[in-house]
Amino acid sequence: MDPDLERERTLIAKKSAVLGKKNVFPEPLLALVSATLTMQMAAKARILEADSGSGLADMPLDMEKALRGACLFPRERFDPDRALAMELFTSLSDWIRRSDTPLATAVLRVDAAQADGGFDPRAAMNAHIAGDDMFFQALEILSPDAPRLPAFLVQAALAPGLEVIGATIYRRFPKDRSWTHGHCPVCGSPPLHGRLLGKEGARHLTCSFCHVEYRARRLMCPFCGEDDAKKLDYFTTEDEPGYRVETCATCKRYIKTTDFRAFDRPSYPLLDDLESLALDMAVQKMGFTRPVLSAWGF
Repeated sequence: MDPDLERERTLIAKKSAVLGKKNVFPEPLLALVSATLTMQMAAKARILEADSGSGLADMPLDMEKALRGACLFPRERFDPDRALAMELFTSLSDWIRRSDTPLATAVLRVDAAQADGGFDPRAAMNAHIAGDDMFFQALEILSPDAPRLPAFLVQAALAPGLEVIGATIYRRFPKDRSWTHGHCPVCGSPPLHGRLLGKEGARHLTCSFCHVEYRARRLMCPFCGEDDAKKLDYFTTEDEPGYRVETCATCKRYIKTTDFRAFDRPSYPLLDDLESLALDMAVQKMGFTRPVLSAWGF
């Protein structure tokens, strides 16, 4: 067993247990998240064990250009195993279909659209990699009671392959460099969530697409690059200790950040983002937005 994968599994289990004890999230949602992560970890293990020899570790990369702001491996170059992604798509759909939740009815609508040619999961996977949001907006009519379900299924099915590719590329990025641009250094996508780590509170951002976690400049908007301290602000709430919301007056966007330095609590960015969902509602009422959805499709 890959030791990094085993550590990730352990961390997910600890974080999931914390979410389960909070009694804030509906049990069906937590069950779906748990089942999804379990299936994704199994898929990632298969990818790592296969070691398909894609040559990514040795592929020539223009590091000098990247350090000036270009991403190392644009998302349109990502080519995860579609067969494995389709297996995961089917397994997730099967799990939802068997669940006693409103999503069970919604996934039947997606099934029907797939059967009559109105929905092609492989085309949807290509659209996700291309960042074609309009494609998924058009799909929302397939399951009006759960309009983001098709996008969630596709995103979740592709995630293990995208993560392995992203991690492979990022290993070649200089470890002593902090990223100073408003996108992921690997694929060029916006960040999803932030963390402050270590005694000095080094800022790390998690990419919304390939989920690479990269070190970034702390006093900077992670989206537009604004670095005027007067235009950057943050707030915390007593209801969500250990989390902060960082806002930018220039682009009117925000990012949530985990700061567990004073707490003995497990942190896993994709689940931290879910745990701090109440902060999204609070900051959006203030007129700020985030340019990406959560890893769970909302």
